[in-house]
Amino acid sequence: MFPGSPAPLPPGTPVRALLDLMPARAVAGVWLRGCRRLRLLHAPDGRRCFLAPDLGALLRRCELIAVRRQGRPALLSASQLVRCRVLQIVLGTPFLPPPAQLRELYPTLVAEARGFSVPIGLGSAEEALAICAAGRIPVRSSRIAYAPPSG
Repeated sequence: MFPGSPAPLPPGTPVRALLDLMPARAVAGVWLRGCRRLRLLHAPDGRRCFLAPDLGALLRRCELIAVRRQGRPALLSASQLVRCRVLQIVLGTPFLPPPAQLRELYPTLVAEARGFSVPIGLGSAEEALAICAAGRIPVRSSRIAYAPPSG
């Protein structure tokens, strides 16, 4: 993860208190570490929210999602979180390809020590990896991560 990026809330987070912060009619979710599977929580006042360890599952179902941001719970819209999605790519060689080649393939890349990150938003990781394959860039591993939201 990147410093300041959204992260799951720790186990033991008082979820009912988060529920009070959520609008009554919004489909809301809580990204919660230690939650074993997607669950639906019902509050006495009729509010409902999904709890899940998988942010992707929440992004497909919810308008608002509670996450940990800078050590505290924060309520972000699904569209804000989607814009934070990046694909981190670790290259299979000890040296990065020439910067010009990488910039040509990915104009928005951010170089890192062993690879690079590409903002993908709603795009798929497979599309980004196919570009690497077409450019003969050896990929050792990749993963979806979340960069800090702007604003």
